[in-house]
Amino acid sequence: MKYPKKFQTILNKAHDVTGMKLSKYWDEYEKLKPIAEALVIEKIGGDRKGLVGEPNYLHSFRVFEAVSKLHHWDDPDLELFLAALLHDIVEDGKVSFEELAEIGFSKRTIELVYLCTHNMNIKNKTERWMIMIAQLIEANDDEAWFIKLADLADNLGQSEGLQEKNRKFMIESKAPIMLRLTEHLDKDNGWYSVKYYNHLKQALEKIANN
Repeated sequence: MKYPKKFQTILNKAHDVTGMKLSKYWDEYEKLKPIAEALVIEKIGGDRKGLVGEPNYLHSFRVFEAVSKLHHWDDPDLELFLAALLHDIVEDGKVSFEELAEIGFSKRTIELVYLCTHNMNIKNKTERWMIMIAQLIEANDDEAWFIKLADLADNLGQSEGLQEKNRKFMIESKAPIMLRLTEHLDKDNGWYSVKYYNHLKQALEKIANN
């Protein structure tokens, strides 16, 4: 996928861990994880929509936990886990991609966050979401797709606080579209891809049964 010139410049300057020894890779993760956690807590403020007393930032932690549990660990994708934690940090936390690079997050982590971020210059929420999904399909990036499946599953679990029209759109349109596209796009990911699919499907079924 060809990225906008400004974002590509950020990626080109960002830290690249490709080829790093596994022990050093883990050290990098252990250093950056608490930084990411603190950033999410500090920057993503307020409560979840319609859920007074439920801090917004807890959603990011739940998505991180879901991705960490659902993913395979034989070849740990630690940059994916950091991106899951940071998936809303630009959109909701107003932290720039440049700042993420300056902090020391890797090229791959920043790329995944970018792919999971809505373009807030688009005013219509439905159009904004559809364009992001189209971007994900164009990118053909399995890990970004997995983050969005976990993201939507958690949003479904807390959708009772939404306005009825927004909740209906999430239940009747967003989740079925994501599930159908996952069936269509998944060719090579095997059993752990199915785990992400089932995670979202179960979240949708839980709502339908209530």
